[in-house]
Amino acid sequence: MPDAHLPDSSDPVWVCRSCRTPWPCPTADPYLTQGRCTCGSPTYWDTKLPRNWHLGPRCYTPADALRAEAEELHRHHQRNPTYPPSHYYPEKPRRRRRQQPPYDHTPSRPGDIEPGTTLWVRPGGLHPGWGDIHHLAILTTLGRPKCEVWVWIDSSLHLVRPEHLIPDTSPIHNAARAAGVTSFRQHPGRPSPLLPEWQWTRWTVEQHLQHREQHAPPPPATEAVQEVLFAN
Repeated sequence: MPDAHLPDSSDPVWVCRSCRTPWPCPTADPYLTQGRCTCGSPTYWDTKLPRNWHLGPRCYTPADALRAEAEELHRHHQRNPTYPPSHYYPEKPRRRRRQQPPYDHTPSRPGDIEPGTTLWVRPGGLHPGWGDIHHLAILTTLGRPKCEVWVWIDSSLHLVRPEHLIPDTSPIHNAARAAGVTSFRQHPGRPSPLLPEWQWTRWTVEQHLQHREQHAPPPPATEAVQEVLFAN
């Protein structure tokens, strides 16, 4: 809508700034969608921009608007609950503790996941008492439906689903660079995707296990021994 045909609200009856006729004028009318407020006053919405006009006296006060915004934010937080930081987390349940296991495995290819791998536990993998943040851990037992991990922050042991575990890429990148790989991206220094042969560095432990199962060699065929003895 042309700015020259916006309403002039200085008078009790709104008029067009250019036409000086009751607003909306014939020029502004095609750009507006008419509605009606809950108080009964007519309202107009711009069809191109997020702006609207409320004719007649204001049917709410600034306190009403603030209260409505607070109610909307409260409902949003109720639908999307998150745990606040620090001591507001729920109380941690008891977990076994163990001395730090050795870090003795660095993945070098898809499906190469073994105990001793450093990884990150996604939010939601641990009890809410450990917060809604990523935790650094070491894999101690690989399996399904859950893997056992040793968490660095407090030396506790946890059973976590493999889809919540992401191998740490730092030792993978360091080992690759030591082997002569200079770049993991198509354009160094730009936010470009990883090269296809390095996409597996973003996989979860679950994806590594699926790749291992899909590419596992077939079981060896067993042949009967001394079939003649059992022929009769």
